[in-house]
Amino acid sequence: MYKPQTFSAGDQAILLFHGLSSSPLELQMIGRGLQRAGYTVHLPHLPGYGDDGGGRRRHVSHWRDWVGKALDEFDRLREQHSQVVVGGLCIGAVLALHVAALRGQEAAAVTALSTTLEYDGWSLPWYSVFLPLAGLVPLGHRYSFRERHPYGVKDARLREWIARQMENTESSVAGAATLNARGLLEARRLIRETRRLLPQVVSPTLLIHALEDDMASPRSAEYVARHIAAQSRLVLLRDSYHMITLDQEKGKVLAEMRAFLADTIVGDQRPASHQRPASRDNVIPFTLAR
Repeated sequence: MYKPQTFSAGDQAILLFHGLSSSPLELQMIGRGLQRAGYTVHLPHLPGYGDDGGGRRRHVSHWRDWVGKALDEFDRLREQHSQVVVGGLCIGAVLALHVAALRGQEAAAVTALSTTLEYDGWSLPWYSVFLPLAGLVPLGHRYSFRERHPYGVKDARLREWIARQMENTESSVAGAATLNARGLLEARRLIRETRRLLPQVVSPTLLIHALEDDMASPRSAEYVARHIAAQSRLVLLRDSYHMITLDQEKGKVLAEMRAFLADTIVGDQRPASHQRPASRDNVIPFTLAR
């Protein structure tokens, strides 16, 4: 059973949600890096949403339960800290946008990584288009989709390590070895409702997405940038797949997040040398102001 992780530092907090059927491990490096920049970072593990070690039979709760628990995490941090930024990876980014929409200006900013509003990546199996049918046929929600090459990472050595982890333990730093249909159907419902709420997002938003994302194309991030009621910045990475917090450009992801937060969060007092990415090689920045 995975546990929440908190990296304590300053009075400004960052709440980051991991992906569906995954764990805080996929955000651990980013969390520690933001802690070094002076932020308190909390990585929750939501029951019924994350990887509980249950394999194919893991418990999955309703998407509204995910939102309720996510709001509880945000509200608790908001009581304890002067400002709270909310973000996440994959469906965790969708969950963060949902929280930002419901909490309005209480969210100081949003950091959405590999946002997934549609599973339209290049590595998905052909039969994935039949996922909606799983909710219509008897016991269809019990079906599981096994994670497959390239496991969301372009780094070959990391990919081999993840494959071994999944084979030996049914879990890995990149998430569970299988995604059950029930979880994916609940994620689709969360996505549908979050799309509707996007115009209610009024917090400055950073979107980072890989051009070659194997699970969700950059169209998801572009859609968010066009539909939120806030200033946004979209950064596209050239040398990563879906798991950008673990892959070859994880350092660039951290640098972009630190730069964005330094420019956005009121009262940031860190030295100027910490307020910009060290390098913008292989990064395409877009600023979409509304």
